[in-house]
Amino acid sequence: MTKILSSLRHKHGGDYDHVMTNRAWVDLEKEDFRGMLINLVGYRFGPCPEEKLEDIRQDRAIYAARFIRMAGVRPGDVVLDLGSGCGFGTAAIAQHAGRVIACDISPAYLEFARSECAALDNVQFHLISRHDLSPVEDQSVDTVISMAVFIHLNLYDIYLYFEEIRRVLKTGGKVLIDFANMNRLFSRIPNRDQDRQFLAHAGFYRDNPGALAGLVQWNSARGIRGVAHELGFRFVKRRGHKLLFRL
Repeated sequence: MTKILSSLRHKHGGDYDHVMTNRAWVDLEKEDFRGMLINLVGYRFGPCPEEKLEDIRQDRAIYAARFIRMAGVRPGDVVLDLGSGCGFGTAAIAQHAGRVIACDISPAYLEFARSECAALDNVQFHLISRHDLSPVEDQSVDTVISMAVFIHLNLYDIYLYFEEIRRVLKTGGKVLIDFANMNRLFSRIPNRDQDRQFLAHAGFYRDNPGALAGLVQWNSARGIRGVAHELGFRFVKRRGHKLLFRL
């Protein structure tokens, strides 16, 4: 583990500490655009992701398109984008939905998302607090889409967010999330990047337990399905690390 941590820091010139120090999303600063992007996409685009912004936009649009198709978003739908980040996925959703409600706990991300979606007239933005979707009216949403958010939530967080999602969804509404699959860690069919990420994050947690909220939280589909079922959600289907439920 120590070797992996050292190699990551060496490879990225020490900037990997953006993940380790974990300003836990809420305290990210809009001036630190590099840190915002690293927290959003990691180092898949190198240590200076701000230099590859258009590549990141395209990558997130492709990822969002998979959610849009799986959720069956229609032109008249009201979609809640839970954890909108920089707004790259929000913009993609807005091209298919009637209205998008973009929510995030980070003022810095939300401000960037406003700029990213400035040309779109069917997106509204709300700053939320953890486990609290109070800016969103009861039973006002057709579909909730949450991309690369539930991968940072433990099962208690997931329960509390599903509780709020139940309140804002219309009867028959859908919720689509992705999660970090604990059952694929160090498996017979290895995913080296995933295993390496786990080991690195274990090191971050060892050195700074307070960083936990910003690290990947590993869950099982079975556990998430059980929590959702307890709150009245019916499991619809799974594709890889994405889970679709209906209320």
